[in-house]
Amino acid sequence: MRLNQTGGRARPPDWTTIAAAVVAAACVEGDNRTDTIGSAEPGADFGADPAHLRAGPPRVRLGSASGDGQTDFHDIAGVVVDRPAGVLVVANGGDATLRTFTLDGAWRDTRGGPGGGPREFGELTALFGYRGDSVVVYDGAGGAASVWPYTGGGVRRVGIAIPPGDTLQSPRLQGALNDGRLAWAVPRPDRRVDEMGESHPLQIVLFLTSADGTGFDPVAETTGARVFRYPGDSYISGRIPFSPQPFVLALDSVLLFGSTARPRAERVTGGGTRLAPIEFSLRSIPVTAEDREVALAPMRAEMNRLLPAHLQTRIAATLDVWAFPDSFPPLGSVIAGADGRVWVTGYRPRTDAPRGEDEVSTWSVYAGPGSPAVDVAFPGGFDLLWADETEAVGVVRDELDVEHVLIVPLPAGARTLGT
Repeated sequence: MRLNQTGGRARPPDWTTIAAAVVAAACVEGDNRTDTIGSAEPGADFGADPAHLRAGPPRVRLGSASGDGQTDFHDIAGVVVDRPAGVLVVANGGDATLRTFTLDGAWRDTRGGPGGGPREFGELTALFGYRGDSVVVYDGAGGAASVWPYTGGGVRRVGIAIPPGDTLQSPRLQGALNDGRLAWAVPRPDRRVDEMGESHPLQIVLFLTSADGTGFDPVAETTGARVFRYPGDSYISGRIPFSPQPFVLALDSVLLFGSTARPRAERVTGGGTRLAPIEFSLRSIPVTAEDREVALAPMRAEMNRLLPAHLQTRIAATLDVWAFPDSFPPLGSVIAGADGRVWVTGYRPRTDAPRGEDEVSTWSVYAGPGSPAVDVAFPGGFDLLWADETEAVGVVRDELDVEHVLIVPLPAGARTLGT
């Protein structure tokens, strides 16, 4: 998902943001270069742990810092690859455009732009494939979706109307099923497990549109009751809630990323039937004293700047005694692959994220419940956005913070994991 995310890149926020949110509520990976068994290409230009398979060098690399042109990317919100149609679509959030390329990286066209018109976006937030001939785009500012055919032509808007009297708010598009139904998720506070001033977990309610992408029908709705909900997690004082986030596998499965604290994907079909979960074998990262200070220092500075003296004293005392968790959550990002597999990576504090492509980012792929994880090493900072059984597409940022889209071949050992 940005888990988006197959797509949306909605990721847990960085540690500073998480800490700030909780306090506010309470107060008012190797350097050794080695050729790896199972590598797609022994000459790949980044190191990898010998225990991992290694992705090959990029087949396509897009991105520049010239200031103009079709590969000057900023804040990429998602990518879609459609092999039968021969297209790669990049959602560039920086200027709210959809940029279409061939699978060899040749530019075809650019559409969209910032604004409120029928062919514009207030905030281009997420991108998904739709029925093999279009992409569907989520506009976070308007809370609506639009369907854009690859070949141009009419753009169809998909609005969402919350039923009168309903307390659900801010539905978010999470993906599309093969039959054309769109999956939406709506969070709301889960007061049953909420501790006032301590944690505010969310429950997730899933909805599907009709097969033509219109309407707003809860999963397995009968008389208006939402029959599929996932509750939040309850934490002791000082613990941080990481609420569930949904994502979609196109083949009639809506998967629910249960919680960053419990690394597993709860699953439900497009008909509302519960399935066996996928357990992720990821380890937590200990929170150090340095991590704690990195989180608190900017908060202290900002609060001292903005608040009167008596509140500064109260907040400072709260920060000094606030109980941090012993570890970061094990789960960072989840991507639903186009071939039906699920890719995950562990959570890393933003300050500890690998940046150079001579470093390594490790993602694990799961074929389904009970399947073992297969670890694949990518260039450092590789933000996976799309994958099938042969290739993966992601974003890396260079030393100038320029964004590049990479299409990289997957090693043979990561291509056939069973069903």
